[in-house]
Amino acid sequence: MATYVTKQDLIDRDEQMLWNFAIDRTTNELNDTWINQALDQADEEIDSFLGRRFVLPLVTVPGILNKVAITIAFYWLGDRDNQVTELLEKRYKDALTTLREIATGKRELGLPTLEAPAESSVGKVELVQDNERTFTRTSLKGVL
Repeated sequence: MATYVTKQDLIDRDEQMLWNFAIDRTTNELNDTWINQALDQADEEIDSFLGRRFVLPLVTVPGILNKVAITIAFYWLGDRDNQVTELLEKRYKDALTTLREIATGKRELGLPTLEAPAESSVGKVELVQDNERTFTRTSLKGVL
């Protein structure tokens, strides 16, 4: 089941485009298999960007990720039949740029990240790091 986008989100965004991309000509109905594949591809693509920064699956899906997922799902639906237009491809590339910015920390989702240390009782973050010793008897052997 898709995390970031639903079939209803696609219908609400652009029902006509969904029908153009996902109609099964043999039944004249929307092909749920194709739609679900596109939704899963959108989830996988988003997770591939966010997996190193956030604990997945996200408990709360921010609106920006829903919008990005809609764009990606439409792109993959159109790609299935080589129906991707220049506008759809531009939107897809913009969505990937947004994901890169989120993944690198240039844009925030307002969610806790994997790197964010917990606050101490006084409200300040305390970082303690143990570095490997640079100079040891072995590394200085022959120098002294």
